Amino acid sequence: MKKQYILLTAGILFTGIINAQFTKGDRVLGAGLSIQHNAYESNASSFSYTSKTNNGNISIDLGFANRQNRLSGFYLSGGYGKSKNEYASQPSSNFNSESFGVGGGFFTRRYQPIGKNFFLFAEGRAGVDYGKQNNSSNSLVERKTLNVSAGLFPGISYKTGKHFLLDLRFGDFVNLGYNHITDKGVGNTKTEQTNFGFSSSLGLGYLSNMGIGIRWIMPGGKK
Repeated sequence: MKKQYILLTAGILFTGIINAQFTKGDRVLGAGLSIQHNAYESNASSFSYTSKTNNGNISIDLGFANRQNRLSGFYLSGGYGKSKNEYASQPSSNFNSESFGVGGGFFTRRYQPIGKNFFLFAEGRAGVDYGKQNNSSNSLVERKTLNVSAGLFPGISYKTGKHFLLDLRFGDFVNLGYNHITDKGVGNTKTEQTNFGFSSSLGLGYLSNMGIGIRWIMPGGKK
């Protein structure tokens, strides 16, 4: 009887260790940075053309552990881009573009242990993105976009050490989206487009939309 009690107690303690993904009050930080430069030049005698594009994006999300296996938090993002296109034989067709975008929203994530330091997770996320693009084109002077989306996606995490999580995110299980585009041309002409959409990545192309990231666990709870 005593031996069974010891084994039962050890089993309970082991299960508690396996399920203790976080300590309540921990903060989990994730961030991303993307910088791109693209240059193209054609010296064809009949059509000389050069194009330069620069883009930069930054994102950050911060989650708070309200349970040992659950995070809830918010995310923010911002980006800026500029492009320049020049035609040596047709200067009137030269085209410049400048754009920026901001976004933000909330997320909640639930973890389920599947082995030592490995976890399945499901995340729900909803947010809003706004963008504006100014052009020197004769047909399109300004474009504004507004996107509202909500989705659910699964993934796998691996906890390395005490302070880092490696994430492998799969495509959206389901996604709902609203998109509104307003275009302005010369002479104050204006066109608007509105789209509603529902999508799911289930199917043969499911693994084509994946993401890899790392998160930093900052202890904040009582041990």
